[in-house]
Amino acid sequence: MHSEILILECRRNTGGIQRDGLKSAWAAILSQRHTRSPERSKSRGLSCKRLAFHLFVCFMVGIFIGFMPFFSVDVSQKIVSENGRLPFDEGAVDRGMVDGKVKELETIVVEKEVDIIDESEVEESPPVPAMLDDEADFVESAPAIPDINDLDITVRKLLIIVTITTVRPQQAYYLNRLAHVLKTVQSPLLWLVVEWPDQSFQTAEILRSSGVMYRHLICRKNTTSVRKIAVCQRNTAIYHIKKHRLDGIMHFADEERSYMSDVFEEMRKIRRFGAWPVAIHTGIKYRVVLEGPICKGNRVTGWNTIQNIQKKSAVRRFPVGFSGFAFNSTMLWDPERWNRPPMDSVIVHSGGRGGLQESRFIEKLVKHERQIEGLPEDCNRVMVWNFNLEPPLLNVPPGWSLHKNLDAVIPVAMRLLSDAFLNKPHTGLHEVAVV
Repeated sequence: MHSEILILECRRNTGGIQRDGLKSAWAAILSQRHTRSPERSKSRGLSCKRLAFHLFVCFMVGIFIGFMPFFSVDVSQKIVSENGRLPFDEGAVDRGMVDGKVKELETIVVEKEVDIIDESEVEESPPVPAMLDDEADFVESAPAIPDINDLDITVRKLLIIVTITTVRPQQAYYLNRLAHVLKTVQSPLLWLVVEWPDQSFQTAEILRSSGVMYRHLICRKNTTSVRKIAVCQRNTAIYHIKKHRLDGIMHFADEERSYMSDVFEEMRKIRRFGAWPVAIHTGIKYRVVLEGPICKGNRVTGWNTIQNIQKKSAVRRFPVGFSGFAFNSTMLWDPERWNRPPMDSVIVHSGGRGGLQESRFIEKLVKHERQIEGLPEDCNRVMVWNFNLEPPLLNVPPGWSLHKNLDAVIPVAMRLLSDAFLNKPHTGLHEVAVV
């Protein structure tokens, strides 16, 4: 019994000792952990500080490198200025000295050449050309470019020719005749063709084949009055010139009139307003009169008029028709240049017969004869004719195009019977069937 009690006590003592050892070991471990944690935190803090310091240094270096190109540092000039001498094998050579020696040698060579040329032997020899043969050929082939001030360039005024037209049988004849005359006039020339009421294919084809620079305009006024249609067409051209501010000499060229090309060249001499005589057929058989200015030089001293013949015609301030005058187009859109009221609009009015329409239009442009230039010199030539040769009605195919066969006036006999009739001798009467 005692032995068992001793054994139990020994076991208890050993177990307590083991427990105490384990507790002490665990405490030691915990103490080590507690002691290492501040050391580790210190080492981590130091590593973070180092990393931040490196990042800051790299950032500053990057900023410094980025701002480097903005500094004006010319390294090459400093190197050249500091190192004026370049090292060679046995010392340094001064560049200025070398350049001076080269110049001295060049002057010596030139002096020798001059001495050789001055010798008498060279004078007897043929002259030496100043340039090589290929250079001389090149210079001869290249055209000489004259100075701009030496060029004789004539600047011509733009001619603005306004023509009103409608589709009718005589249109092709009149427009082609006027186009041939305008084609002979020297450029620049602009042909404003105003048609009523739409653009027709016949007119477009005539203008396209005329060879003249043109603009095809339309007047869409809904009326049947010939006078009002003509007024609308002329005002359409006036509005077009105002809108685009065309600068030139404007003339209403009626397609029924006959023109010489000289009258268009005379128009280019106009500064403000010009007029010329026109030959007019009065309707009386073989009777033609002149209408237009009477001039002394280019100064208008009077007028020729048909008012004495046509007693019913009204008295006109300026007895001249649309085909007998031209004017500067800037008078339409730049009134201040010509000392005219700015609100005074220049258009053609439909009222007035017997030439009053033209006279009232001219009164908008000029006030007296001193502002009118007579063309040509002394107004001694007729360059425009007004012959009303258009018949009232004609029965012709549209556009003078023969797309369909017309009715035969003289039918053709059958081929075989006609040949037999012509080749055989006539022994009597023969009947020939006619188709």
